Amino acid sequence: MVHLHHNPFETDSISSPSKPSAYRRRRLWKIIIRSSLVCTLITVCYFFGRSIQWGAFSENYGFSTKDIDFMRYFCSQIQTTPKHGLSAANSLAQLVADELEHHKVGYLNPSDTTPPDDTIPDQVWDDLPVKGAYYMVVRNENLGDARSVIKSMEDHMTNGTRYPWVFLNNQAFTADFKRFVKKVTNAPVFFGKIDLQVWEYPHWIDIPRAEYLMLQQEMRGAHRGASLSYHQLLRYHAGYFFHHPLLRNVEYTWRVEPGADYSCQMDQDMFLFMKQQQKKLGFVLTMRESPATVPTLWTRINEFKDYYPEYILPHNETIWPWIVEKETNEYNMCHLWSNFQLADLSFFRSEAYQQYFKYLDNTGNFFYERWSDAPVQTIAAALFMKKQDIHFFNEIGYSHTSALHCPYSETLLKKCSCDVTSNYGKYRLSLCTKKLLKLIDPETLSDMTNFIQEKQIEIPSKIE
Repeated sequence: MVHLHHNPFETDSISSPSKPSAYRRRRLWKIIIRSSLVCTLITVCYFFGRSIQWGAFSENYGFSTKDIDFMRYFCSQIQTTPKHGLSAANSLAQLVADELEHHKVGYLNPSDTTPPDDTIPDQVWDDLPVKGAYYMVVRNENLGDARSVIKSMEDHMTNGTRYPWVFLNNQAFTADFKRFVKKVTNAPVFFGKIDLQVWEYPHWIDIPRAEYLMLQQEMRGAHRGASLSYHQLLRYHAGYFFHHPLLRNVEYTWRVEPGADYSCQMDQDMFLFMKQQQKKLGFVLTMRESPATVPTLWTRINEFKDYYPEYILPHNETIWPWIVEKETNEYNMCHLWSNFQLADLSFFRSEAYQQYFKYLDNTGNFFYERWSDAPVQTIAAALFMKKQDIHFFNEIGYSHTSALHCPYSETLLKKCSCDVTSNYGKYRLSLCTKKLLKLIDPETLSDMTNFIQEKQIEIPSKIE
């Protein structure tokens, strides 16, 4: 019978490759090394986890996506529960226990994608005067539209698009999308995933009712009323985009719409202008909302005003008179067209706006009706924002779908390639725009009117 000791080789001192003391030393060193690795991992996660671009590790250095997923999860646990001091073994066990369905069904995970980005490192803004970012909600199939608008902005900016780009999608971005987008800009680019908890139906929605009412909206002429994804997109723009982790440290955003086009040379840093002039919303176009899309919005707005008067500014200090018909005290459907929007995110993150959006969202009418981000944000600006906080960017030539803005200014037109006689498509210097400029920038309105008269540009007689 063979009696095994601590080291099975001890029984034969001649054939044993090590003495007992050497064996114990090796075991001790292994324990020390493993403990050091775990401690190092915990330290890195605790202090640097949020600034690490996990997607870049997989994309640029060939790390396994499964390893990256584990590291990301482990670090998130360390950051959110530091008091518990989770060990690597406990974190791994927790990861297995919390696996979602799609983790267990391999074919649902695209093979050519990497984990989404979840933070912009602070050093990205080291050479920039403002923590600004361009952001776009776009899908993989709209790659051509995304590239075209980026190229348009690159071509019309003095130094190109220097600020970081943030692309958001409710699906995973493909490797092709990422690769071809990066080819048209030298600016930092980040690809994020929209949280499906804020994209899908919230728990209070009666889904069969919503689906029935969306079909009814389409029949009543509401643009894309039957499209669930369009309802989700409008709701996301209205109340959630500024919460995305990639925009965590961003102060100002420039919303960029796939397929849009810019037609004037932009020599000024628009983000810096917004900050220096203390502006909170910038626009180039106004529109009228279709009444079929917002049948009860105004009723809910007046309810909110009654419930939360502490948030409401005096009407004479805001653009409230611009959106209300004097005779009926009803909403006149005018709004700032948000497809182009420069915004100070502190406005959307404010307590007033958060309470306002929560109240509207709980009605379910982003689905039961077809409430759009544009009127929702515009009415919020009329409630919580002083009129001097809003800026009209007359110098920016912009077009998207049927709408076009070309500057009504001989000086500005020298830097543009647009046709001012086709301005705004069917929204040519609309009554909404004129009435708003009377409130926020009468000098620019006067200059525009003089230019129109001098050049004898035809405009609809009803707005004279």
